[in-house]
Amino acid sequence: MSETLHDQVPRGPASTSAKTVHAVLVSKTSKGAIKVEPETTTVPAPMTGQLLIRPAYVGVCGTDIEILHGTLPESFRVIYPHVMGHEWSGYVVETGDEVKGFKPGDRVLGHGHLGGNDWFGVTHDGAAAELFTVPAEMCFHVPETVEMLTAAVIEPFACVLNGLRKIGGIAASDTVHVHGLGAIGLSAVVQAVSAGAEVVAFDPSPIRRKTAIKLGAAAAVNPLERPDTTAAAEQAIGRQLADVVVEASGNSAAQAAALESADHDGRVLLMGVSTPQFVPARLGLIQARNLSITSSTGAPVSVWPAAIRYIERTRLDLGAIVSSVIPFSRGDEALQRAQDSTNETKVMLAPDEPLTIGVSQPSS
Repeated sequence: MSETLHDQVPRGPASTSAKTVHAVLVSKTSKGAIKVEPETTTVPAPMTGQLLIRPAYVGVCGTDIEILHGTLPESFRVIYPHVMGHEWSGYVVETGDEVKGFKPGDRVLGHGHLGGNDWFGVTHDGAAAELFTVPAEMCFHVPETVEMLTAAVIEPFACVLNGLRKIGGIAASDTVHVHGLGAIGLSAVVQAVSAGAEVVAFDPSPIRRKTAIKLGAAAAVNPLERPDTTAAAEQAIGRQLADVVVEASGNSAAQAAALESADHDGRVLLMGVSTPQFVPARLGLIQARNLSITSSTGAPVSVWPAAIRYIERTRLDLGAIVSSVIPFSRGDEALQRAQDSTNETKVMLAPDEPLTIGVSQPSS
């Protein structure tokens, strides 16, 4: 990573009074412009069934960028202002009444679905604050062997696990092509490699291709320089087509290329989110090659425990996907850097300083 902030557990007695803390706020101006800036927010004591959390890391997601540019589908509700952040790991500072299974000092992470069309960090204040509250039922324990940076990347990892389950998973006998190497695409590389598959990755970004190789991909190709991606794959590994193709960019040209990449009886998983566009594509390949086309977006709550077990048992370091960790006081910069695919893979936010209030050091 180009920057690192060490995760530290806050220490000292817990307090039940409301606190004013530094946060990264998403708001809308009187003229309708959307902005992200460091601000302060008031965090109340946890209510019944809630946890008060001190975050370790908070991920900047593609959804956050779409909110910034106002490009989310109209059906996706956003409430302004709100504290951003729905990918996170952190420490329990205090528990509300009737909370079972969690105590101060526990290392936790959480999913973002509050039910219906309500989402943590979108319709409600999220995790990018020095303290925040969250329903305990949305949280999971972070295993002792899992680093907190890895824990904060489990959300996109869980999205990929859910998608791959839909198409029957990946085996060591498979060749896998991954188009697009953001957090979703790189998580797909990780899961394919851990299954023993041979992976060819495609992305214009040098740092993202380099990261894919670091994660175990057999080859990483720039599709702008090699638009015939199947020929590039054959040159790299001796096989043109793939048993499984994951499209994780949402780019219309990559979506068309995903069809070209798939071998007979191949499975194509479309995960990249984008505005539908007309693009030349040989749709006849679907029938000619008997392709199975599946889409997948997000990670249902039910897949999270499996994703956590996956990371715990394989000891995967998802921190390798992270390129920068930016303090909350530069939250606006973090959003800008997250859009720079030339120099960034995954950008994380973290508190500027360890807090002096909170929880005692967990036992080792």
